[in-house]
Amino acid sequence: MTQPMSEPQTVSNLTAIHTEIIFPNGLVGCPEWRRFMVEAPEDLPGLLLLRSLDEPGIEFVLAPVLELVPDFFEQLAASDRAALVALGVGRSEQVELWATLSVHEDGLVTANLLGPLVLDFERGCGTQVVLTESGWGTRHPILTR
Repeated sequence: MTQPMSEPQTVSNLTAIHTEIIFPNGLVGCPEWRRFMVEAPEDLPGLLLLRSLDEPGIEFVLAPVLELVPDFFEQLAASDRAALVALGVGRSEQVELWATLSVHEDGLVTANLLGPLVLDFERGCGTQVVLTESGWGTRHPILTR
């Protein structure tokens, strides 16, 4: 039996972050992208910038999943929830769940909720998880024009 998910602390509650995160397996489709710098830019409050140290010019804007979809954990299948718990989400304030954001040509902003990032700030590592049983997509609408 898994423990209930508690709401993790988000970086929006922290004043500054500038730390290196290692993804031992890289990102989905890009296993060679392993080392990243995480920054909390002042001009994007509540968001993070994930900048590749392995591939110049590669960077992602991240948003805390629970701020995008407050009932996200309640909508997860048991197997997906168990995968996140196994990685420490909900058990440690230093392990947080983030979604990559995309801005499309038509002005639509979407979040990848199918493959969120688990960031463990205490250990300095991250994992991209594919939530195959819960029906989330890679282009969940966040903001329309």
